[in-house]
This record gives sequence, structure tokens and C-alpha cells, in this order.
Amino acid sequence: MSNFALGRFTAAAIRSHAKAKSEMMSQLLLGEPVTIVEAGKTFTRIRCCDDDFEGFVRTDQLIAADERTFRLQRDNPAFALDLWSTILGEKAAVPVTFGARLPEFDGIRLLHGQHIFNYSGQAALSEDIRTEANLMIRFARRWLFVPGLSGGRTPTGIDPAALIQLVARLINIKLPRTADAMSSHGRMVDFVIQAQPADLAFFDNRKGHIEHVGLLLPNSKILHVGDRVRIDNIDHYGIFNHETGRYSHRLRIVKRLLPDMDLPNVLMRKQKKMEVDENQMAIF
Repeated sequence: MSNFALGRFTAAAIRSHAKAKSEMMSQLLLGEPVTIVEAGKTFTRIRCCDDDFEGFVRTDQLIAADERTFRLQRDNPAFALDLWSTILGEKAAVPVTFGARLPEFDGIRLLHGQHIFNYSGQAALSEDIRTEANLMIRFARRWLFVPGLSGGRTPTGIDPAALIQLVARLINIKLPRTADAMSSHGRMVDFVIQAQPADLAFFDNRKGHIEHVGLLLPNSKILHVGDRVRIDNIDHYGIFNHETGRYSHRLRIVKRLLPDMDLPNVLMRKQKKMEVDENQMAIF
């Protein structure tokens, strides 16, 4: 195998060790480029190109790539934008998911592993996608009701950091794979009342370790992954789940990845009287 490779199938498990029963830490989507750290007969240690995330993938779930293909897939890929779609070849049909990368895509055909496939779903070149808050939120809302899954990156299951990383990458922002590492990116928002749509909210556990992240929406809402991708209320304490009647996550910090908007306090509700109950403080 060369020093470069692409994800061969819909999603390959990235595991913590070179064993089939080891923890799935993440997934490698079709067409995503990686560098080979250590090649093996059954498992290969790979490094993901966008975030330097490392792990073990079954060797037969990778396709060798030359340096030109690797760089194209890294720097200006064609992204699949449908939650689910299919590439069709003469002998096979392969499912692809949101964020998959379509090698050598010309608008109709792509070349994957020396085989030509047709793709009729929504797609866009990275350089043609605007880096905008509204677009990031629209991409994220497509995932509503997808179940939560630790290490997942597909519509069969996804984890909180993976969702944020995927939708950020689609608007040309590269982020690390974990919420803790992600929290070091962007600019600090000093007060929650100053938050804007598409800011990221980070949440910690009782030991102070950041372990959760969500995307802020207008009107004191947050899109995040719990039991499923969902929208809940948020205030300066954290995420309030009305289904359970309690807070599910404690707010630690808010970070901004995008430029400041012209109008301040865009998350504030425009109403004459803000209602406050014993469970949640309405502070936006």
C-alpha cells in the first residue's frame, strides 16, 4: 500500500487497537483521505488528514491513493450533501452518507478505486461552499432524530463532536475530533447573552472535563446529540431537557468560529415579558 489511502466503503470503523473487538473511536467515510502510519495485513494504522486523528482500520476497507488524489480529496473535495444516497457502478451500488468525498467528481461521474460510478444526489465542491452560520445550521438540522452513537459519523448513529466536526468541515472549517480538543478553537464569548447562531457551546462533567458540544440556534435553543440529534433549550446553567424536566449538561464555555454579526444579542427573544420558571432561567 502507498503512503496515502481513501475510505473504500460507506463507513469503516476506526478502532483503538488492531483488534476487531476493540473500541470504535470514530469512522472513516467513503473517499476521506488518510496517511498510512503503519501498514498491516489485517489492520492498518491511519492518520486522518483533517484532524490528525489516529486509529486502526481494517486494511481491506482502504483504497490506495496517489499523492495527487490525496491532495485533491484533502484540499478541495466534492462532498456528498444528502444524508443518504448511492453511487452506482456497473457491478455494484455503494451507499454514501453526508460528508463522504467523491473522488474525481465531474457533476455526474466519479472514479473510486479505478471503477467509474454515477452519483445523482446533492454534492458541492469545497471551494464553492460558503462559510456562513445559516448554512452550517441548515446542514446540522438535516441530522435531527439520528440516534446518538459513540464514535459514529453516519445517519445510523453519530456522537456530539462528530456532528459538529462534519457540519463545520462542510463550510470549510476544520476542527479536532473530540469536544475537549475542539474547545481550544475559536474566540471566547465572554457572556452567554452575547452568543450568536452557530456559536459552539461546550459542557463539562463533574470533574471539569469537557465532554459535550452543541451548536447554538436562535431563541435560546441548541442542537446537539443526546439520545438522538435533538433541539433543546439552553441558558447560562446549561441544556434543559423538557422531556425529563431537568438539566442534562452543564455549560462551561461558548466559542465563536465565524465573524461577529452586525446586530448584537441575536439570540435574544424579542418579547415584552420574559417568563422564568423554577427549572430554567430565561437569560437570552
